[in-house]
Amino acid sequence: YIAALGGGGSPSGPEFQRGDCNADGSFNIADAIYTLASLFSGGPAGPCADSCDSNDDGGLNIADAIYTLAALFSGGPTPAPPSPGNCGEDGTDTDALDCVTYNAC
Repeated sequence: YIAALGGGGSPSGPEFQRGDCNADGSFNIADAIYTLASLFSGGPAGPCADSCDSNDDGGLNIADAIYTLAALFSGGPTPAPPSPGNCGEDGTDTDALDCVTYNAC
């Protein structure tokens, strides 16, 4: 679980796309891999913690990678708004996650 990425998000924070953890502007398997690498193998944290919170539960953990994979390959629900392909601010900004920078919008 990565709590250190949080910072008390701001409702006027930068726009982002939920699920795009690697901030490349696309929602794909690379986002799940980026999440897993960040959590378990010393990979870098995403610049926008909110974009990595695919299931929008307010935390960053393995469930986010599983949610991403389910959305991509098993007909699972897509991430909550601002969903992939739709830049926007975090409408559920009640968690400690923050979005420092997101340049794909």
